[in-house]
Amino acid sequence: MDFSIETIRTEKEVDFSEIFNGYCPFCESKEVKKRSSHNRNVQELGTPFEKVVVFLTIRTYECQACKKQFTPEHLLYPPKYEVSKAVLKYALTRYNYNNSSGNEIARDLALLHNVAVSEQAVYKWLRELSPDFVKERLKKNNNDLPQNIQAISVDGSITNIAKDIIGKKKDVESLSVTKLDDGRYLLMWWE
Repeated sequence: MDFSIETIRTEKEVDFSEIFNGYCPFCESKEVKKRSSHNRNVQELGTPFEKVVVFLTIRTYECQACKKQFTPEHLLYPPKYEVSKAVLKYALTRYNYNNSSGNEIARDLALLHNVAVSEQAVYKWLRELSPDFVKERLKKNNNDLPQNIQAISVDGSITNIAKDIIGKKKDVESLSVTKLDDGRYLLMWWE
């Protein structure tokens, strides 16, 4: 079997009518005027052979009736992120429920889904979004607990979101990690 297939780039354009019905969200007036617009390129989950890019035109409007400005937002493409909500959910699920490090997530996004994102960006998502992500899942099913709330990975990365998810915990007095002769690691702590 030949796996040397060239990566296909798929470009999607989001129709603005999907996110804006033409009415002011504050006063329901139909008298809205376009003030400005800019284009955004958002990475979407692809496959090992397909890179998916979504083009969004972001428009700011001013209501002529109430004089308020607003920018409609698409639920699948959150503002201030260069990736879709599907990419964010993938990263958060892998971290919180599969004990993957941010480095592994960034690598797998690039290799398996053709999403180019830095490890620093992934860790930023994990810090900022993990508490709300886990809390939302727990609201739907209170037995849907992550396996590990605090994770120390062997690849040198460390992230702690436990306080944000489950509240303040008592700190341990001392923590040590020792590499054993057989290559395993011994984690010890004293309270």
